[in-house]
Amino acid sequence: MIITHAAYLAAKILVVDDRKENLFAMRKILQVLECEIFTVESGNEALSYTLRHDFSLILLDVNMPEMDGFELAELLRSNEETEHIPIIFVTASDKEDQSVFKGYESGAVDYLFKPVNADILLSKVKVFLELHMRTKELEAIQVELERSNESLREFAQVVSHDLKNPLNVITGLSELLIAKHSSEWTEKNKKYMGQIAATAERMNHLITDLLSYAQLNAQPASFTAVDLNEVLAQVIADLSGRLGQNGGQIIVKDILPVMEADGTQMYQLFLNIIGNGIKYQRAGCPPNVQVSLFTETNSFTIQIEDNGIGMRSEDIPDIFKTFKRLDNAKGFEGSGVGLATVKKIVELHQGEIDVQSELGQGTVFQIKLPL
Repeated sequence: MIITHAAYLAAKILVVDDRKENLFAMRKILQVLECEIFTVESGNEALSYTLRHDFSLILLDVNMPEMDGFELAELLRSNEETEHIPIIFVTASDKEDQSVFKGYESGAVDYLFKPVNADILLSKVKVFLELHMRTKELEAIQVELERSNESLREFAQVVSHDLKNPLNVITGLSELLIAKHSSEWTEKNKKYMGQIAATAERMNHLITDLLSYAQLNAQPASFTAVDLNEVLAQVIADLSGRLGQNGGQIIVKDILPVMEADGTQMYQLFLNIIGNGIKYQRAGCPPNVQVSLFTETNSFTIQIEDNGIGMRSEDIPDIFKTFKRLDNAKGFEGSGVGLATVKKIVELHQGEIDVQSELGQGTVFQIKLPL
């Protein structure tokens, strides 16, 4: 990688040496880089400068009166504002001298030995200037990413409000018309109005799923101690209405652990997987979802097994793709976002997810998470 002279112009180098002739020589060599060069003759002056400037590099003489280079380096390393500045020690000591090791302990990143070779000096300085520039670029990218994430969060809020409100009006008016005037309608009128209400409800679910998926990328997870038993109990309670309609059941075989996690995201994970196990049921076969736990030394695996429609093994890699619907699932309601959200949540929790399934026999999800 090569950086231009224009990039060097933004860089600042501090040279610290108690002898004016050494400072003059250093400035003479470094001026070809066209960056800002500051020279001081003592450690105290150097400290003052580092608090007022953002230096890319410090060239520091080891042997100075009052405060030597080691003491100055240790002070700089102890200050949060200056601890990141790379330091190259300049010394007349022999390379095998113990002071070299002391320098590295004090925070030196490299050494130059007097008399200084101009080519070696420039070569080393260019490396650290480039590292500094790359660091600044990464910091700028991080700031831009944070700005983009904030914009995405704001967009999600706008979408939630501006799209969901009209849908709620459509759903509400449809329900009102059905309740007050359905007795006057023909069967075809009732069918059309039912389709309007159902379509609005599907659109509402799709927006909710999309927002959930988008917010996983835009909003940092909030990790706290989460009791997965409480999360699972809430999911089961929220699915009780659907279970009552189709005679299904959820069986929890083991006590789940408490883990550092984002509670909201874990709720989404359980709701999507267990909800799918209930939704994609085989004809004439009440859904049965079983939750089990397998513990290892540094991790645990939550297994969620259903007796639903299942899938072909060759289709399994596609189920975590956004908006991907398998052929045997197209007769069921769904947005195609739920399992993509599940995979993202597992990754955010440093986990792994594995799926085993057989068409017409059911599906087993295994979520492995670190303790």
